[in-house]
Amino acid sequence: MGKKSNGKMSTLMGVALTCAACLATANLHAAGEKKSKTDPHTSYNCSADPAWFKSPSMPTEVKKSGSDGTSNFCDFYQFSWQAFAFLMAPSTANPALRNFEDTAQFPELEVNADGSPANSCDDKKTGKTLFVRSVKPTDGGTEFVLPERIGQAGGGATIYDQNGNVVFYDVRFGKSLCAVDEIKTQQNFPGGTTELKLAWKVMDGKDDPAKFITMDAKIGDASKMTKLGLIGFHLAVATPDHPEMIWATFEHSINVPDCESPSGTSGWSFTSDACASALHEKNIPGIINCDFNNASKQTSITGTATEICRDFPYGSAPGDLKYEENVGDITSLNANVQPHLKDSFAILKNYFNLGALWVSDTTKSSDIHNQRGSLRLANSVAETDYQYVDLKASFVSNCFGCHNYTGTGTPAAGKNTTSGSLSHIFDDIVAGSKQCIDVQAASLIGNQGQAQTACPKTCANSSQYLKWNGQWTNQNAGTGQQLPMTVCGCCGQ
Repeated sequence: MGKKSNGKMSTLMGVALTCAACLATANLHAAGEKKSKTDPHTSYNCSADPAWFKSPSMPTEVKKSGSDGTSNFCDFYQFSWQAFAFLMAPSTANPALRNFEDTAQFPELEVNADGSPANSCDDKKTGKTLFVRSVKPTDGGTEFVLPERIGQAGGGATIYDQNGNVVFYDVRFGKSLCAVDEIKTQQNFPGGTTELKLAWKVMDGKDDPAKFITMDAKIGDASKMTKLGLIGFHLAVATPDHPEMIWATFEHSINVPDCESPSGTSGWSFTSDACASALHEKNIPGIINCDFNNASKQTSITGTATEICRDFPYGSAPGDLKYEENVGDITSLNANVQPHLKDSFAILKNYFNLGALWVSDTTKSSDIHNQRGSLRLANSVAETDYQYVDLKASFVSNCFGCHNYTGTGTPAAGKNTTSGSLSHIFDDIVAGSKQCIDVQAASLIGNQGQAQTACPKTCANSSQYLKWNGQWTNQNAGTGQQLPMTVCGCCGQ
């Protein structure tokens, strides 16, 4: 698959742009405007349920409000906001914590000092949990690299706020992912499976802690605690009807301006006043000089501020499938939750849903033609240099570009719980807790000799921390049925 350029991407319209990618985006916007002049902000009204905040609960399935008995776009965004509200609600076990902070429900992904997976399922916090930006594969066939932690060599793309402080990330997951023996017998992760990725900035004197969800953490070898503010929140939740997971993301309202139509020229966490003004004035030399969305590859905790703007508001562009409905449902629901954001939820007035992504037909795989929602979804502080999402590229850099889903109509083609690459952390959970999973081999194995050659590579390709245990089979473990595929037993060491 082709690689995506991490160039200077901005989506200004009506200006002679020098960047080819920017020009392509401007043309796309212009073409979309010719098709429709409907204002999506006023044409749709996706309602908020007061119960999400009065009696928070994790949704178990997407509603089916469509006239044909299927789920419409609003149903998916209501699911996303209800899930977000539950995760932000006070934990019943410890009201001092929000549900997402309660490690009894959502353990943190831990790594050892050498970067190898630690045991994240033992109810003990012994490994490191904060890291700088993850290394992302440029296509679905690339082995996922463990997130790079501070102090390690190598590097993922790193972003710095306007104070020159690095952005930190942590990954949390639903406790059910620790039930490896139950999961590995299934093609798909069970309903309720949840994965979270959070982005945090260092709070300074200009930041109002009352407007951020915060936590205190020790950074590197520092002896004092540092206060961090939540700036980005990914959530992926599987349901029985949607084993591909619903992928939704939220951001803090002062992270960055939109590239094309910035709402302000000052006060942004990741855009200088000068660069925000250049966007507002459509100052091409200034925009080029700002070098937007070009994240560097560093592992230091301080560095040159990264200039960021948002390429596609709400992960959508005019001309995309059901663009008006998608943007209209997102923006109206973001507005409709506001009256309910009181007491412990009042802080959420500073955050908004950027969009969500899912597939239409779960019997088919996550090809771009089967995807629905915000097709160009990218969080400005979690996929900074992956924001320019080209739907016609061989590698579409949205959620399903890196998280591949294999349709249920092809059960012998792959398992989403292991070889499907749907989850990038399940292998780490398995390896860290020293459990075993069955990973599909690239080709059918017919004898022990072939297994001795193929299976070690199969395990290593899934994770460098998984080793072959000497077992392999072509049979369904539950039924004994012969399958046109081979799985190798791979265990954490």
